[in-house]
Amino acid sequence: MRRHFRLHSLTLYLVLGFLVLVLLTTLSAGLPAYWVVQQELQVQTWDNVANAQGATLALLQAEEARLADLAALLAARPTLQRLAGEMGGAGATASDELAAYLADFAAQSDLALWWFCDLTSRPGPQFGSAVLACPPTQPLGIVLLGDRPAIVASQPVVNELTADPLGVVLVGRWLDDAYLAGLAAAVGAAQILLGPDGAPLASSLPVSPAVVLRPAGGVQREVLAVGGSRYYAMVAPLNDGADAGLFVAVAWLVDGLLRAQAQARLILLLSTGLVASLGGLLALAYVRQLVAPLRKLTGVADRIAQGDLMAPIPLFSAPAEVSTLATALQQSQASMLRAIAELAQARDWLDSLIQSIVEGVVTFDTAGRVTFFSQGAETLTGWPAAAAVGQPISAVLAPAGEAEADFWQQLPRPGGKQQIRVRHRQGQTVVLAVTGARLAPPREQQVQVALVLRDVTQEVALRDLRAYFLANISHEFRTPLSTLIASMELLLDEQEQFSLAEVRELLQPSYLSLMSLQALIDNLLESSRIEAGYFAIRPRPVDLGQMLAAALPLVRPLLARRRQTLALAVPPVLPAIYADPARLTQVVVNLLTNASKYSDIGQAIGLQVAQSATTLRVAVADRGPGVPPAERANVFRRFVRLNEAEGEQYGMGLGLYVAKTIVTAHGGQMGVDDRPGGGAIFWFELPLEGVPPEEDV
Repeated sequence: MRRHFRLHSLTLYLVLGFLVLVLLTTLSAGLPAYWVVQQELQVQTWDNVANAQGATLALLQAEEARLADLAALLAARPTLQRLAGEMGGAGATASDELAAYLADFAAQSDLALWWFCDLTSRPGPQFGSAVLACPPTQPLGIVLLGDRPAIVASQPVVNELTADPLGVVLVGRWLDDAYLAGLAAAVGAAQILLGPDGAPLASSLPVSPAVVLRPAGGVQREVLAVGGSRYYAMVAPLNDGADAGLFVAVAWLVDGLLRAQAQARLILLLSTGLVASLGGLLALAYVRQLVAPLRKLTGVADRIAQGDLMAPIPLFSAPAEVSTLATALQQSQASMLRAIAELAQARDWLDSLIQSIVEGVVTFDTAGRVTFFSQGAETLTGWPAAAAVGQPISAVLAPAGEAEADFWQQLPRPGGKQQIRVRHRQGQTVVLAVTGARLAPPREQQVQVALVLRDVTQEVALRDLRAYFLANISHEFRTPLSTLIASMELLLDEQEQFSLAEVRELLQPSYLSLMSLQALIDNLLESSRIEAGYFAIRPRPVDLGQMLAAALPLVRPLLARRRQTLALAVPPVLPAIYADPARLTQVVVNLLTNASKYSDIGQAIGLQVAQSATTLRVAVADRGPGVPPAERANVFRRFVRLNEAEGEQYGMGLGLYVAKTIVTAHGGQMGVDDRPGGGAIFWFELPLEGVPPEEDV
């Protein structure tokens, strides 16, 4: 079944087409009917809400009329007129009688609010169950008393005999939750009385005070959710033209309507799904029978694509299109097998030829991606062919010490040859002689470049070492020899005119030059012995203080020439150690000479000796340029000098190499640290127990 419904399959397209047709047919009939019924129910519901709103407003107006009639009836009673007329003369007695009379009338008439305002010139108290300005300063009807809504009606009280005004009587009732509940029962819809800000003042529903409908002018529609139920509500203003700004919202419960709509949708969806399912099953059965031959041919094609080139291709008698396709596939399979056999034979021969070549062969396309990588190339670069193919050629043959942007300028032109330095995958630098060729197979637009690689690292290293050695040894010998020749010529030409002090001054540079030559020759000889395997130490008990006393005079002339002082920090008593005194003296002289050469003129050189429980540490501190952390592992190798392209150069890079070899032979270790304030500290440590005597290293 998974094969039948894979993406972009003919079966899937046909079944989906049938399903879409069934869905369109079903929905085209059901959706319009559902929409018409839903719209009609909506219209009827809003009509019910509008009718309930009209009934509500009519009942409120009827209540206002009833209260107005009660107010007129009360104002026309002779007893009220008599008591109102006697208030000025009878004092408190008439007032008490009037208050009792009004309370008795309110009880008989089911009134919650009543007032009497004396409008004569006689001062007198006002009576009633609530406070209202006398005379009333606002239109009456449905008003707010404090923060409570009420219906209030008024009627002037006039003496029937004299027609003199006696006052104003007012009656009313509260529009509270109980009144709205009765109103809701009468009209069949919930009632909510809203203030000017839209907040509910009274309601027949449990409406939260936080609910704000924000009424506007005229009648507007709202949808409310109260207590888990939904209501359609119409909001309309009360007291047209009144300043109170009160609104009434008539809400119609629509839970039944919504349930009916949901059930109608569910029935529509279920019926549509049922019809679509039946149609899909019928379509699937028909389509499977229709495409069965094509599925078999597709399965054979998949097997061939996965490498099973000998998969048998079935033949069909009908339909004619499928029969023709099967015959064509069978013929194509036979032709393909013959061509593959020929190509495999040619490829195997060519691959054997290329892989047998010691040199590496690499090809890459116009996008710079490696397309072929021989065994020889794997050996030269450290990249396995599986990892190299598909990688950028600039990453596989990564330039060593140069920007990647210059890589393409280093490659030879087709037919040319070029030496390039590349970074081996293990990190070391390899020099390759590269020959390039352009490959453009016939009838193919994809042009590739082939590179033949040969490792010439050793050849280049030997050539560079010979050139470097000859250039430096010539320079190192020429400088002191020039000083010696100049001093000798002056002494020979002007020997009778020089005083003894002047002769000594001329001989001092010569002496320093001879010392420099001696140190260079010693380092060269020691380096040669180390490389040849003839290096040896002859340790014996040595007083380190005496050894330092013998080494310091050898470097004092150099320090004096550069006006440098030597700051010693040596304990008064030093233990004896097993060491070769001549070799150890050579280490100290090399370190002090380096410190002097790389420090500025006039700077102090420090020599410090410290002892721990198991080792003796000697450190030489300078104020030179220092040694970067990345170079500290290389500074003790042969022919390595820092900052070769900057400033004056000294020596051939052998002193530290020889010194570390000597210290290592004594069982110690040597290193370099940064000096606080600038410069470097070269140090070595020797074990106090030393090396057994007469040990060759």
